[in-house]
Amino acid sequence: MSLIKKYLDRARPHFQPGGRFQALHSVFDGVDTFLYTPRDTSRSGVHIHDALDSKRVMIIVVVALLPCLLFGMYNCGYQNYLGSGHADFPFWELMAYGFLAILPKIVVTYLVGLGIEFVVAQWRHEEIQEGFLVTGILIPLICPIETPLWMMAVATAFSVIFVKEVFGGTGYNIFNVALVTRAFLFFSYPASMSGDRAFISARPICGLGGTVNFADGISGATPLGQVATHAGGPLEIHNIVGDPVSNWDAFLGLIPGSFGETSTLC
Repeated sequence: MSLIKKYLDRARPHFQPGGRFQALHSVFDGVDTFLYTPRDTSRSGVHIHDALDSKRVMIIVVVALLPCLLFGMYNCGYQNYLGSGHADFPFWELMAYGFLAILPKIVVTYLVGLGIEFVVAQWRHEEIQEGFLVTGILIPLICPIETPLWMMAVATAFSVIFVKEVFGGTGYNIFNVALVTRAFLFFSYPASMSGDRAFISARPICGLGGTVNFADGISGATPLGQVATHAGGPLEIHNIVGDPVSNWDAFLGLIPGSFGETSTLC
């Protein structure tokens, strides 16, 4: 890491006013302050005189979201293996399946959201804000695993532009960007945001998992969906193959649902 820091220190003058790449100052500053503690501190007034910026605070929030992300990987693989008729559930295969399922969605949300923020920061000649570090991981966590990538890209772009940047950027948005993304998806593409098939990854990925055949008695309805369609008599929640779901399973999160929202524990 010291080699990277020395390289950034040597390159810094080229991105300062008067340097060859001064137009890219916001991009350089964003990369520099993301990797290392900022060099600037407040010198007067009532501010705390240290280098703790919002990037460091946002990273703590991202770390706090990791339990939901990791369990979502396991549950994503578990639901696929359960619906595909697998007799065993090898832990690392389930984790690998869930990782491969969620990775493209995380990449798309970060590329679209951070790309827009980089462009806006350059246009305004401002520092790159860091609020999207959290938003970019929240969006995949609160969406069904079968949400198409292009839908996530469109919804993310809409929310970042019209919910955040038009109001002035991080800290000025009047709505939560991730939740507006989810609302945009729900009202624009309701068929992809609800129903049995949205919450179960139904296909093999890189040789892992299997095909979930919903025509053969497989139901991906979430517990909330089962409650909503209950027609009377004793209510019993079932998993995707019709077995009863215990309170312990529901608490752990071994149920269909949005990727990072099923586990109360996590």
